[in-house]
Amino acid sequence: MDLMGLINKMNLKHKYRAWAEISAGALVHNLNYAKEKTGRKVMCVIKGNAHGHGAVECGKIFEKAGADAFAVAAFPEAIELREAGIKIPVLVLGWTDPDSVKDMIKNDISQSALSLEYAKELSAEAVKTGGNLKVHAKLDTGMTRTGIFAQHDASAAADDVIAVNSLPGLDMRGIFTHFAAADMPEKDDYTAWQLENYKNVLKELKKKGFDKQVVHHVGNSATIMYHPEAYFDMVREGVMMYGFYPNGIYEENGPLEAVLSLKARVAQVKEIPAGTSVSYGCTFTSDHPMKIAAVTAGYADSYPRIISNRGAWSVIRGHKCRQIGRICMDICMFDVSDVPDVTEGDEVILYGRGGMPLDKIAELTGSINCEPTCLLTQRVEKIYVE
Repeated sequence: MDLMGLINKMNLKHKYRAWAEISAGALVHNLNYAKEKTGRKVMCVIKGNAHGHGAVECGKIFEKAGADAFAVAAFPEAIELREAGIKIPVLVLGWTDPDSVKDMIKNDISQSALSLEYAKELSAEAVKTGGNLKVHAKLDTGMTRTGIFAQHDASAAADDVIAVNSLPGLDMRGIFTHFAAADMPEKDDYTAWQLENYKNVLKELKKKGFDKQVVHHVGNSATIMYHPEAYFDMVREGVMMYGFYPNGIYEENGPLEAVLSLKARVAQVKEIPAGTSVSYGCTFTSDHPMKIAAVTAGYADSYPRIISNRGAWSVIRGHKCRQIGRICMDICMFDVSDVPDVTEGDEVILYGRGGMPLDKIAELTGSINCEPTCLLTQRVEKIYVE
């Protein structure tokens, strides 16, 4: 189904018990914000099914809106984009089995060279195919995860980059790193140290005569927002694209637009007297007569059970409604005592655009703002609106 077909599915939304409504306009706004703020090319990170927003659908929106490249975490994610007809460059950030090199070359997919040893494996497979695999050399400047170790010996790291570039069957197109704490002002010294490590490797490369023209991309969403000194040639926009602030603090009138709303329906409305317990475990008991609504979403729809009775709220008929009782797998309950004319079938905004910010969900769960969208299950339909 093409993008307009997906958007037209909005006409059928009344059939869904729970769905995620995704604004194409907000996605484009957030991409354009990064382009305008940095003045650089933008690589859109659409790993994890675009943080739960739908990689293929978001990819088509971003490609049409002028994205310069895509980054994913895994090779199957890259293949999914190619099979959907996406043409712009795609980089796999994570590890890929070297056995997949033939298919990577065939589908014009770039791979991160995570170490010299790994690059040699990629090279051997590329030579067998008779083709060239595009690679980006990754430097570990302080994340201490994957990448050529570049935290203390810039000269040795530069030697490894040069060695990767010289391997047969590999075509180096980029060099990059990833920041560990660019979203934390109290750790700006660490971010500055990482940036210095990266620059030191570049200095060593220049000293050693490395003159390959490659793109440098070190800036993630936090860097785009808070560290213009690290823009280089291209930035990687991740959580920002979906309206999430990297520091986890929601800005009411900030520059980003929320993209996704989790919505459901009122299944039943009932009046209860004082002293009535609600849901599993009897964790909530009314202390006065109330009107409550049972809503068609639960923790199997990425409405976290852990936020039960902790101050979460939904929007029903324009009113904020307090969540009460334990959230079930398929149903949750809200106090609708102050909502006039609430009835079965009414739309409920559980969180996101138009409702409770996901940063509030993160606060209640002790997690981060993009985790709930990443955990959206298959039965939550995704509806794209302009």
